[in-house]
Amino acid sequence: MTTLAQGEENAIDRLNWFLTLGGIKFNAFEVGFRILDITGGLPGAQVFPVAAGTYEDVTNAPGRFDDGSYYAYDNGSGVGWTVPIAETLGLHRIEWRWKDTSSSSYQFGTEDFTVVAFGSSTAGDPLYTTVAEVRAAGVGDPPDDATILASLRLWQAFLDRACRQWFFDKELELFVDGTDSDALHFGVPIISVEELEINLGTDGNGYTMPTNEYAVYNERRYPPSRHNPRIKLIDRFAGERDIFTASDSYSRRRFFKGRRNQRIKGHFGFVEEDGSTPLLIKRALLLLVVEKLAKPPIPITDSTLIPPILSGVITEEWTDGHKLKYAQSGGTTRPRAPGLTGITDNQEVLNIIKLYKAPIGIATPAHGSYK
Repeated sequence: MTTLAQGEENAIDRLNWFLTLGGIKFNAFEVGFRILDITGGLPGAQVFPVAAGTYEDVTNAPGRFDDGSYYAYDNGSGVGWTVPIAETLGLHRIEWRWKDTSSSSYQFGTEDFTVVAFGSSTAGDPLYTTVAEVRAAGVGDPPDDATILASLRLWQAFLDRACRQWFFDKELELFVDGTDSDALHFGVPIISVEELEINLGTDGNGYTMPTNEYAVYNERRYPPSRHNPRIKLIDRFAGERDIFTASDSYSRRRFFKGRRNQRIKGHFGFVEEDGSTPLLIKRALLLLVVEKLAKPPIPITDSTLIPPILSGVITEEWTDGHKLKYAQSGGTTRPRAPGLTGITDNQEVLNIIKLYKAPIGIATPAHGSYK
């Protein structure tokens, strides 16, 4: 699905439409489009053009960039249609309308796309928190939006790394090693599997499994199997085995041992049921960004100035002996999780990371293949 960020301009390879007749592209008599916000369901609210029920005309160039080829173009602005900077995040729809000839009836076509946070696009990961939300948390100007955006990207990358997983829907095509067992384990929850092709040969082809022949462990309800995400092949003889046939390993389905010989295409990520980022993760990122923007590195504008000493809080003072004892700068490191020393002292952030930290994957030896 196409993704556009708030403030991002559409390009000819993003929201586009092609008209053909007998397999050959042709120029229609009239072509137009409109944008709908369908985050609240259908029929949706019109976003562009402003007047409800109207369509932006792209019959001719520059909206038509080739024969029978059109894209969402804003004639008034003279650029590709641009997502409003404050546009609602979530699912949207572009509706195309065209006439083959002056006397023919209108025909319609639609394509859904997703609006993500400002500064995000298909070239980068969607942001869990927006610049507007950081401003609402009390961060004024300065810093400017670009500085906040850079901080969001930096500390989101840290949060993903600390938790060993990401918190958005990422489409991936994976080639993984066969385990010589009936299960494949993953380090990130599985949202959905579109294709599972097992036991690829030297020609790169394998057997594409029907969806009723494997199980995806991605349940949120108790017990929440998505915390141990895996794909398990269904035994074709399930329920028909007994103690006399249980050792017949030749008929058991398995992912044959091999290098990158199993192909999985699907969607992965730790998200809520509606596909959104968990609220606690959003809060952790917001707290981190606000903290770091409130305590920027000390700027040295004059080379003759000596920067102040970054010392900890005073923990002991002897008045008569003139003795001061400082805590370790940044606080003690002992109660912190390994790898987070010096990042933050915010226990709320650290506890959220503990809650959402994925387990470390451990590889185990596979048995010899029976193939």
